[in-house]
Amino acid sequence: MVRTRDPALVEFGVERARVLPWRGSTSTAYLAPVPDAVAPSSAFIERCLERLAQEGYTAVVTAALAPPEQRPFLLAGFETHERLHLLAHDLLDMPPFERGATRRARRGEKDDVLAVDEAAFSPFWQLDRVGLQEALDAVPLTRFRVSTAGGQVTAYAVSGTAARQGYLQRLAVHPDHQRGGRGLALVSDALRWIRRRGAGRAVVNTQLGNEAALSLYTRAGFRTQPGGLAVLRRALD
Repeated sequence: MVRTRDPALVEFGVERARVLPWRGSTSTAYLAPVPDAVAPSSAFIERCLERLAQEGYTAVVTAALAPPEQRPFLLAGFETHERLHLLAHDLLDMPPFERGATRRARRGEKDDVLAVDEAAFSPFWQLDRVGLQEALDAVPLTRFRVSTAGGQVTAYAVSGTAARQGYLQRLAVHPDHQRGGRGLALVSDALRWIRRRGAGRAVVNTQLGNEAALSLYTRAGFRTQPGGLAVLRRALD
């Protein structure tokens, strides 16, 4: 297994994956296939696990994976840790759009964005600075937008595109500002940007039990897809 110039990217032959600490942990690593790359084999995953064990990690979690993507990980000993809804949007019937409801995130606002993220999600799903940067770097084209009130960041979204596929990678609204239209405004902005970039559809995922997020995405025109997604986990010897 060879690390490339990107410290999070590892490769062996034509197989590649992104590997980095999970939410800043020194004991749990995060392992994710690279979009538009060759699907990783169980042998490649085993190589990654061997290296991570040598580096001192005791557990590994994956990105949210569709059923076909899960197979080599399951063969390598992973088990289901969290299940998620997968939703898709055809980019035809768009939700209402309000110009000026969102703006580009500024360089110095990442701490404010992470504070919103911490308030909006349970500890397992919260992002740290590394996780936020990973979301921004995960696909070739990325859009990073915020909604504000009184000069304070109250919500944010990260969206992206790769090979005519759009991704709503992260959406968080501070609990004190939910149900005020901020989430829908960010989703609408993301969908229009994804369509302008030539994508044919957009996808998003959310945890089972997060009925508020599921309702928001459904109102925005997303439709639940069969099979869903799962985050997998494996302990390392």
